[in-house]
Amino acid sequence: MAKQLYRGYSSYEYEKNKKFQISDVELVKLDLLNHIFTTRGSRVMMPTFGTRIPELAFEPLDDVTIDIVRNDLTSVFNFDPRVDLLDLVITPDYDGNSLVAAARLLYVELNMVDTLDLNITFADSV
Repeated sequence: MAKQLYRGYSSYEYEKNKKFQISDVELVKLDLLNHIFTTRGSRVMMPTFGTRIPELAFEPLDDVTIDIVRNDLTSVFNFDPRVDLLDLVITPDYDGNSLVAAARLLYVELNMVDTLDLNITFADSV
């Protein structure tokens, strides 16, 4: 077994994997998702940590909302020194009222490239 560079614990997918310990890419991805889905200003002593994405659920799916998502995702990836953002593609699905974001990331110390896919759904506007 290869030496693990990053190690942590999470109950996120315990029912599926039957393990609490996660490492390397899984840990970094979970940390990034935590940062993305934390509302900006809700973390103690870190008022700029998080994004506006959780607050966009009832916003219209327009160019302004897409730009907010793009800017906030870019900020998250730039904040974490373990990854370098190589490419970010955001595809709106107007019929499904959602955005699909695909971030191609270089995991710096692991020297590997992988994609982090996000599906962000907005409430139906009536």
